[in-house]
Amino acid sequence: MSDLELERSVKAILAEPTSRIRAIDMPDGRRFWLKRVERLSGRMRLQKGDPARAFAAEREGLHALAKAGLPVAGVALEGPDWVVMPDAGPVLPVLVADPKRSEAEKLAAFARAGRALGLLHWAGMVHGRPAVRDICWDGQEARFIDLERFRHARRGGVWQAADVLMFAQTAFTQWPDDRRWLDAAVDAYTINSPDGAMERAARLAFWLAPLGWLARGLVRVKPESRELRAVGLTLARLRRG
Repeated sequence: MSDLELERSVKAILAEPTSRIRAIDMPDGRRFWLKRVERLSGRMRLQKGDPARAFAAEREGLHALAKAGLPVAGVALEGPDWVVMPDAGPVLPVLVADPKRSEAEKLAAFARAGRALGLLHWAGMVHGRPAVRDICWDGQEARFIDLERFRHARRGGVWQAADVLMFAQTAFTQWPDDRRWLDAAVDAYTINSPDGAMERAARLAFWLAPLGWLARGLVRVKPESRELRAVGLTLARLRRG
């Protein structure tokens, strides 16, 4: 099937009422995702920031990672305020929840995710929000998506350490009692990241200890919050290096 047919599908969707993210299923079985600049009200804009700037950062990240040979969702087509990406497989939480997938495959996916984050940091980049729900598994590689907080940064800087904390925080939020997946990712990250990267993440976790105390107190008010419970687990895990 030619890309011309994909272009026609995209053109038809763009003529419809705005939908920020839309799946495009082609007759030959391929799936793509059309993503547009988010339209926000005044209040939501204040909370989430400038959506055009976030979209520009994501576009830059998609191209920068691809140029560096890093695993990322590709860009099939793009326009002024939209981009079309090939489907890169299920996100990591969906993968873990799939009973048809073996433990070995799930561990491999997380190891590749950790490796990918380490190589991204070697390249002098910051994902900005490498949450487990923002990494896909295509069966061979863990690919980054949702790069709305992407930036270039000094290798080994605090923002790269913050990437590691974000990944661990979201892993503990999803699986507070199962550390297999996070451990596989951290082990691979340690091997593939810039020298001293895990030590810097450990220092950041140490500096953020007051945040852990605050979260522990707030859990008493919101005991159902998995995010609050994950804070202490994340800081303790990363302090170990």
